[in-house]
Amino acid sequence: MMAQFTCEICGATFEQKSRYERHMLTSHPTRAVSAADLEKALRGIDFPVGHADLVDAVRGEEREIRDIVAQLPSRRYRDAADVAQAFGELRTHAQAADDQPGGPGGERSKRP
Repeated sequence: MMAQFTCEICGATFEQKSRYERHMLTSHPTRAVSAADLEKALRGIDFPVGHADLVDAVRGEEREIRDIVAQLPSRRYRDAADVAQAFGELRTHAQAADDQPGGPGGERSKRP
């Protein structure tokens, strides 16, 4: 039987589609968009900027980055770090507290 499926990346051949798909998932997984990718896409943007202008600014970027920026909350962003924080909230589905104390003594530092 002749191989019906060929990996476009490494040239491996497979007779069954399921084996080809498993190969693609395990050998060549799709890399998720990172905060660094988002930061790179935001270079050259004059902050502060509203959500609509932010979406317009990343129009020429990869589809995944455009989709992520479009999903960010509709608000005014002070800088790239503000966008990164919103991206983190989007990924974890949780909103970060405004008064996050750091370190192990963080809770004690919030006490009056």
